Amino acid sequence: GFEVYQNTPNPFAAETMIGFNLPTDEEATVTISDASGRVLTVVRGDYAAGYNTINLTKEMIQGATGVLTYTVTAGEFTATKKMIAVK
Repeated sequence: GFEVYQNTPNPFAAETMIGFNLPTDEEATVTISDASGRVLTVVRGDYAAGYNTINLTKEMIQGATGVLTYTVTAGEFTATKKMIAVK
């Protein structure tokens, strides 16, 4: 089924990996936002059924630090988790 996993490592300084599981081949969108809700980056792609990962770098989030959220959306499924970016 659909599942979103905690990013690793967390907290992270340079880059982190976000993992998620899809029940079917599907387009998925990963949205990274800061604490105020400002969208820092959006990653879209076509992913295979099963376990998938996205590598997120500090450059992709415009160097933001602090508590961030990531939301994975695929079809009718959506899940959000928190992560911490440090200097």
